[in-house]
Amino acid sequence: MGLPGELGLLKLEQPWHAGERLLQGKQGTVHTSDEMGPRIYHKVIPESYRDMVGPQPHFMVSFFDPDANACWSSLVFARPGFADCETSDGTHIDVAAALDPRDAAAVAGMMKPGIMVGAVAIDFMTRRRNRFNGVISHVDQNGHFSIRITQAFGNCPKYITRRRVQRMGENLEFVTEPVMEASEIGALEQSIITSADNMYFGTGTAEHGADMNIRGGSPGFVRVLHSGSTICWPDYTGNGFYMSLGNVQLQKNASLVFVDWDATGHGVQVAGSVHTIERSEVVDTEMLKVLEEEPQALRLVVMSVHGLRSIPRYSPHVYEKVELSPYNPRAQGSGPEYLAVLQWVRQESQEVRTFELQLAPLPKPGSVVLKPEQHVRLALPALQGKEASPPERTWTVTSSPQWFADHARFQISVKLKHGGLASTWLHQLSREEMKSANIHFLGFSGEFGPQLDPSSGELRSQVSMPRHSVFLTAGIGSTPAVAALAALVESAPRPETLTIFSSVREISELAFLQRLAEAGRTLAQLSVSYRAVILLTGSDSANEMKKLEMMLKQNSISSVQVEAGRLSTKLLTDYLPEAMQVSENIEAFLCGPAGFESAARDAWTAAGFPSSAIRSESFAY
Repeated sequence: MGLPGELGLLKLEQPWHAGERLLQGKQGTVHTSDEMGPRIYHKVIPESYRDMVGPQPHFMVSFFDPDANACWSSLVFARPGFADCETSDGTHIDVAAALDPRDAAAVAGMMKPGIMVGAVAIDFMTRRRNRFNGVISHVDQNGHFSIRITQAFGNCPKYITRRRVQRMGENLEFVTEPVMEASEIGALEQSIITSADNMYFGTGTAEHGADMNIRGGSPGFVRVLHSGSTICWPDYTGNGFYMSLGNVQLQKNASLVFVDWDATGHGVQVAGSVHTIERSEVVDTEMLKVLEEEPQALRLVVMSVHGLRSIPRYSPHVYEKVELSPYNPRAQGSGPEYLAVLQWVRQESQEVRTFELQLAPLPKPGSVVLKPEQHVRLALPALQGKEASPPERTWTVTSSPQWFADHARFQISVKLKHGGLASTWLHQLSREEMKSANIHFLGFSGEFGPQLDPSSGELRSQVSMPRHSVFLTAGIGSTPAVAALAALVESAPRPETLTIFSSVREISELAFLQRLAEAGRTLAQLSVSYRAVILLTGSDSANEMKKLEMMLKQNSISSVQVEAGRLSTKLLTDYLPEAMQVSENIEAFLCGPAGFESAARDAWTAAGFPSSAIRSESFAY
């Protein structure tokens, strides 16, 4: 299978300019930016993006004049179908609607070929968002225009309010209503700005082109300070690329546009110079108050207002707010600090599914930490009956700590248990229900794995790490072993040997086989001697063993062995050398049903291994 570059990706080693690099370095996102950098920009609009451009009744576009370093953020409104990127096979976006003649960009004469533009297409109801940068290539006598695409890329759905159109207007329907110009923000404009849950932020440089993106939050996230001469907003955690804020590190002239979506359609366009202030550098009294109210802010973004246009009925459509983004930071006392938003689900076996969740709002980097092999506590309000609080469940986190540090995402693997309320609810969620599933994140905890000291809960040093780690697991009790693999392949300390015994009745119950196999290749490169032993305990275990051995052989997997029968003293002595029978050199992690744990303890001690080396943990599902 070819790489994505064959499908029209720009072939760049790293696309980031000095301004983006500055903020990536401050925020510690250079590594993740570099992972995505060569694959993020498309030179034409991919087919997977094109279907969502035309159906929207709005199109967000910023205009940047590289000769004057002038920038205005604008919106075009018309009935759906006016923006087309299908006809040109993604090389252009043809906009068959005119910019409002009262718009600041139109007044400034920016609607002409050669002007750089950044554009955003957003489906408010699905929160789907794609961005397009380019140059105006043609403008006809009706003011309809074409954008030649230079960059196209997708964005996540964070901080986007769901809205739907209540009244569909017409392009240029209210253009005769008078506009007001000013150099400072008046009372009406301040009301619209400070009640907004989104705005559109246009930036640009002569060398790197124009860019536009949405900024969103709960109403009030944008502040007007200094008697109307300053606009200030918090920079929440995003993808860490800093395309917009990176631009203003190089060229500070930028623009914003606000719309009273749900009532009057009034628009406010603001132009000014923008700079960022790190939290530790804020000294202004009014801005310090903003920081107190915005603990999730990474920094503040500040615009010194140079000019604005206040445009009645800028939007001919009237929208209706449906739902604020779950990623918006919430005020204290207004609910859980974080929601755990379901992202996707993967079937691991007949009864086991892995769910990936992401915290919303995204936490400030370093404020929530996942350590290796920890579990997560979640509250499930959907299952609350007459109890005073929703039921809680605990699951092992089966993804790596670095994945959470980079993306605020984590995975849990859940077995469908007969009569189990939580597991049944999760397994029965449809794709549509997953989007609105209400799950409260209550924190990470625990130290059940080889990398954490059981007394302190802190990361062990390599010197204090037992040389040999063993997992004795059955059924879904294998999740701590999977969590350990995710952490061990990622970072030290590591044991010299790692052996996992995983008991299941039959192959259909065997989850995580691919992960067990893949770990063998990686750990071998890290000088860890690794083996996974699958124990098939069902009535047809001999035939099941042959099937699984054939499967492993066909895929050239040598680090996974198969045995028929239950965990026994003989199996332990066969697979674990006598040198491991010293308490300071070995540590065993036991997890499974109560009957299995009892039998495994007996087999362990009968084999001559110290009982003090066993650590056990069990969960309620």
